[in-house]
Amino acid sequence: MAALSEDERVRRLRQRHTALMLARQSFEPKWQDIADHMRPRGYRRYRSDVNRGDRKHQKIINFTPLKAARTLRGGMMTGITNPARPWFRFTISEPALAELPTVKEWLNAAERIVREAMAKSNIYLGLYGSYADLGPFGTTALYVEEDAEDDFRAFNFPVGSYCLAASSGKKVDTIFRTVSLTVEQLAHLFGLERCSTNVQQLHQEGKLDEWIETTHAIYPNPEYRDGLLGPQGKRWVSCWWEAKAATDGGNVFLRESGYEEFPVMAPRWEVTGEDVYGFGPGEDALGDCKALQLLERRGAQAADKHINPPMSAPVASRNTAISLLPGEVNFVDALGAGQVLRPAVQPDPRAIEVIELQKRNYEKRINEAFFADLWLLLSQSDGQMTAREVIERREEKLQQLGNVLEALQEELLDPLVTRVFNILSRRRKIPPPPPEIQGRQFKTQFISMAGQAQKVLGTTMLERLAAFVGNLAAVKPDVLDKVNFDELVDVYADDLGVPPNTTHTEDEVKQIRAARAQQAQQAQQAAQLQQGADTAKTLSETKLEDPSALNEMLRSLNAR
Repeated sequence: MAALSEDERVRRLRQRHTALMLARQSFEPKWQDIADHMRPRGYRRYRSDVNRGDRKHQKIINFTPLKAARTLRGGMMTGITNPARPWFRFTISEPALAELPTVKEWLNAAERIVREAMAKSNIYLGLYGSYADLGPFGTTALYVEEDAEDDFRAFNFPVGSYCLAASSGKKVDTIFRTVSLTVEQLAHLFGLERCSTNVQQLHQEGKLDEWIETTHAIYPNPEYRDGLLGPQGKRWVSCWWEAKAATDGGNVFLRESGYEEFPVMAPRWEVTGEDVYGFGPGEDALGDCKALQLLERRGAQAADKHINPPMSAPVASRNTAISLLPGEVNFVDALGAGQVLRPAVQPDPRAIEVIELQKRNYEKRINEAFFADLWLLLSQSDGQMTAREVIERREEKLQQLGNVLEALQEELLDPLVTRVFNILSRRRKIPPPPPEIQGRQFKTQFISMAGQAQKVLGTTMLERLAAFVGNLAAVKPDVLDKVNFDELVDVYADDLGVPPNTTHTEDEVKQIRAARAQQAQQAQQAAQLQQGADTAKTLSETKLEDPSALNEMLRSLNAR
């Protein structure tokens, strides 16, 4: 593609962008529905929606769906990527290497540097925005770009502003997005000489805040060559062009560059088959959200009819002003039989009670769909409740979230940590690894509250095994030889997510046991020496002449 002219390249990119938008089209009505009822500003259907403050909550009267979505967002932030506590750590797959002091020191240092860099950047704001879209829409996109001042910056792409494509391995590796930039931003990012004649004219006229639609495409580099400089040496291609500018009106293609790793994390809550876009709790709760808003309107109508009902009046009073305000007096002729002013409808007060009860049911189901009770429990359990207690109270829900946590680790957390680590490494912010692990891949373990609570589910079998063997040992002690208790402790500690330095390594255990055995041997030798000394002392004090204890003992033996 490098041999193509810029105009031809833009034409082909636009063609693929159009194809991806057509493939996305069937999801758009659902996204609009979800946005209308639980995430009003999370969906950007029209490109003209940028920087618009129009009210978008017209279909929301009862805000329970918004609150449930916010609870999910806050719960995922606290339970998965809490900025106030470590939620990941680096390790090596080979246990022997991971226990080396130099390797441990480097892994801990690299982890600390990455965590501090994340805390200084806006990564956590980006994660918060991603969770806000992931629950309702089931798909989100977080972009991490290198930054001269902060090393890296995170940006959330609104749902509807981007199109995705996946590799043969079902991993998202391509994104086309439409973004509006001002004339001033375009000139700063790409240089005014690279912009279209329209943008140059607007800049010359001083209209620096005019919005210009641009398109950004990131996709695998088909011409990648390892070790080459420039875009061909990057694994992913990055292309920018003006979306509406005509190719015959001047420059349209703004810039081509590349990335070493895919800079966009596009996790899906759940995916069906080979689908590119996912679905989440928002789709599950959509029917209840609509029903809740309908009942809210019906309840308000019922209450209004009860408080301010429509009235029936005599025909003779058609041209007479009648006031229903408190304290008002209506002067009318004598009313005939049955001609009274009365409500036209007599609403049953119990109907309002039924509506309120049904609303509570819908609200409960919406909160359950967004796992509100679980997230509130996890967020309140830090420092107040052990992970074991969390499991005992919410084991079923944590099992339901198992696949979601796995998907987040694979599609969001692991690529995010890897991207940040690689950026810091290229900027020489992370020291080189020790020679023992040069060229080896380290892995990231996630130790968040939710992740550890999920892993603790696996400790149940270990506890049952230990209890079973303990009971058998009371009858047959030899059964203890069947269990590798050292390995049992290591596996249990890993599942609990305790810090590695809280347990001894195998070499340290060998040294401790060898020292204990030596101490026991020395104690035994000391006891034997003491016993010999006591015996010698006793013999030295024995009388040899008669009468002596020794002679008496000999006589008694001879007498037998």
